[in-house]
Amino acid sequence: MGNTMRSAEDRYRHGDLDFEAAVREVTGADMGREFFARIVHGLSVKDPAGLALSEHDAALLTESGFVTDPAAATAARVDRDIRMQDLVHSSLSVADAAQRLGVTTARVRQRLTDGTLWAFTSARHRLLPPAQFTATGAVPHLDQVLPLLSKELHPLTVQALLTQPQPTLTVDGRPVSIVAWLTGSAGTASDIEQAADVITAADWESA
Repeated sequence: MGNTMRSAEDRYRHGDLDFEAAVREVTGADMGREFFARIVHGLSVKDPAGLALSEHDAALLTESGFVTDPAAATAARVDRDIRMQDLVHSSLSVADAAQRLGVTTARVRQRLTDGTLWAFTSARHRLLPPAQFTATGAVPHLDQVLPLLSKELHPLTVQALLTQPQPTLTVDGRPVSIVAWLTGSAGTASDIEQAADVITAADWESA
């Protein structure tokens, strides 16, 4: 069977693909040696506090039965770092967001203050994840639920909350994400309330 028919994981396991190339192929992000050097540095930290998993990652390990498996914990941390780097690379700057929305940078900063846009800080830069944008503007009605997000939630948690299917939001019997739900809705009070309930529940779980 040719390499093109085998998964990146399979080719990596058999030595046909190095780790950096495998991550690049799976994520679609061109992560350079400097990024992986930071992961190596993180793994070398001896302070247990520095090795602590987020509550979200720790819960996933517990559910999977990997609590006592150091390799699984390390894999979870590497996966988290890769996902975070991918989020950084795909997010918009304040200037990019202003251009996408057709407003000034001052207006974007005001909306960040109001909580109707979501951003996180990386290397002292405010970055706005793409989940809240369409190709020509903002996801409709999302500005009505974003202010409900807890400031304590990790960016990856917020990203997952907005983009992963939610059991309580269904279209034709299939769960959809908050973004998909709001994009397809008419923006009625009931539609907004259902999306808001998902965010409120996530805030309670993170408390």
